[in-house]
Amino acid sequence: CFFQLLGRQMSKMVAIRVPRNMRAKRELLKHAPKLVENGKKMLILHGTKTSAVLNDVLADFFHLKRDHAVKYTKKNDNIRPFESGGETSLEFFSLKSDCSLLVYGSHSKERPNNLVLGRTYDHHIYDLVEVGVENYKSIESIESYAYDKKLAPKLGTKPFFAFIGEHFESVDELKHLKEMLLDHFKGEVCIFIDKLERRA
Repeated sequence: CFFQLLGRQMSKMVAIRVPRNMRAKRELLKHAPKLVENGKKMLILHGTKTSAVLNDVLADFFHLKRDHAVKYTKKNDNIRPFESGGETSLEFFSLKSDCSLLVYGSHSKERPNNLVLGRTYDHHIYDLVEVGVENYKSIESIESYAYDKKLAPKLGTKPFFAFIGEHFESVDELKHLKEMLLDHFKGEVCIFIDKLERRA
């Protein structure tokens, strides 16, 4: 008797979801466990007001992460990442677009060219970093890019980062910023890398 009751309870707990159509099946497969996880998707949002510099920054973020990024161009009034209750909109957009990385740009007199980088866990804010943008040069403004489009970043390529200075290893805030930037641009895990042809 006891084992029959236990078996019934276990069968209720371990219910297998059976998809009713192909769309539901694709959604279940998308969220199923994988041996190699997909690259994290980035959500790019605009604040109430943005500057031309911030628009270039957000456009370049989207260009570098094109295949794994969702960009909303509509201005958002109710997003306040560091105020209590102001993060609910970020979490809503993160859940809606299935993104675990956040980039939010806003511009004001007190905080000009303000950029907030964030990560979520289970679509709840995990951590945030706020930085200011100065002396920014967009991808299109680089002379080699303007001269030859073949040198422009291609889909799926990863940017090269050079963190110069010992403070990136000793100062906690800079270590956190370094970790955040690397996580945002990590992309897919590369198993095979094509050999580069060496030319003299």
